[in-house]
Amino acid sequence: MTNNSNAWLALSMVALITASAVARQSSEIPAPKQQTQMVLRHVDVRPCTPGSKPIPDGWVIFDKGLVVALGAEPMSPGVAAPNAMVIEAPGHVLTPGMWASATTLGLIETEQVEATDDTKEFGDFHPEIKASSATNPDSDLPPVARNGGILMAHVFQEGGVVGGHASAMRLDGWTAVDRTARAEAGMIVHWPMMEPVQSRWQSKSFDDQRKDRDKAIAAIDRFFDSAEAYLRARAADPTGAKDARFESLRGVIEKREPVLLDANWPGQIEASVLWAIRRGYRPIVVGGLGAPEVAPLLKAHSVPVIVRGIHRMPLHEGDGYAAAYEVPAKLVEAGVNCSIASGDEPAHERRLPWQCGRAVAYGLDANRALECVTRVPAELAGVGDHYGTIAPGMSATLVLWSGDPFEVTTVVRRAWIDGGEVDLNDRQKRMRNKYLEKALQREPVDPVVDAPVPVFPASVTKDPVP
Repeated sequence: MTNNSNAWLALSMVALITASAVARQSSEIPAPKQQTQMVLRHVDVRPCTPGSKPIPDGWVIFDKGLVVALGAEPMSPGVAAPNAMVIEAPGHVLTPGMWASATTLGLIETEQVEATDDTKEFGDFHPEIKASSATNPDSDLPPVARNGGILMAHVFQEGGVVGGHASAMRLDGWTAVDRTARAEAGMIVHWPMMEPVQSRWQSKSFDDQRKDRDKAIAAIDRFFDSAEAYLRARAADPTGAKDARFESLRGVIEKREPVLLDANWPGQIEASVLWAIRRGYRPIVVGGLGAPEVAPLLKAHSVPVIVRGIHRMPLHEGDGYAAAYEVPAKLVEAGVNCSIASGDEPAHERRLPWQCGRAVAYGLDANRALECVTRVPAELAGVGDHYGTIAPGMSATLVLWSGDPFEVTTVVRRAWIDGGEVDLNDRQKRMRNKYLEKALQREPVDPVVDAPVPVFPASVTKDPVP
């Protein structure tokens, strides 16, 4: 009886924890499709198109989810529709929606609850997996990210050696399908360490580490050799049996989809890039703290880098304290195309603009920094023809900021994804107002001075609660 009681108690605890996690799912309602033409006037427009400059006093028109026109004030009569909704926004900044790159946003809710963690799959080789199919559209974390100006995400699953397809996702929509901008946005390959490590946590000898490295690289080669042989056999005889894993690599082998090389150290980056070039693939380096040390190789082969967070410790013990902060500026100066990711937990993706601000403080041009989280990640995710810039025909995925996007004190006033205005409420705002109410109930207050701060709906042009 005691064993049965313990078993029931354990099951009850698991059910309670899981239920509490499910109860924390987002209650924000996805935006409907745009019905009325929108005109933003007297706003500081940052188009982020190649070679463009900010328009300090500009206007933007978007309709049916697409940007129709933009320019500098004054706007010519008759350009906008007679029934258009006009927003006068002097002192505000308009940018494309930012991207959370190399993120697990939407794949995990609470690390302590396994049922909410869909970041990993069993096994080392599972290229058929797509991050888009595992995304939780009811996650409580994307609304928080939206309040940091992040409206799009290049979602990566973790684990394995060949980890499957990253996916380009919108941070709004009723279902995972609604949110998917591109399901196959790069094949993730986790490259082994090339140099032996001497550390407290490493018990293997240098020779054993080298042997493990060689075995891992040989396994990767065998897997891709098999995939290429399979595709040649299928081309010769289309009636042959299908293999879902090898079929998933067709885009990589045919150069339609990039291979995302998870590599941080210079030796890792160099070896993985040369491997991809030798096989005729399109490499993108993910991680990249050591990328400046091999910048000539990256530039020579036009290999872009997703810098996975700069609020990190330096790579080498002898590096200066600001070595990680300077990585984006060094790559741009060396002629290497790069984007900036937060490298943080999904709950903290909202801090991405602050990391960009740090990169600007350590040498990166401010306009280029904005491109590193808008245009460049959209291009690397394979949707740069529709997202990432403000230009006629591009998606109206836009953020209206109260000031400089990289300032900590700046807030998002309004935001649109494909023209639909998103709800800027989130769990943090709801909890803030809940406990403001608790304080009001316990203490006598002045009804004028100490009134609770309201949470405005997305249609009201006032500061959201920070």
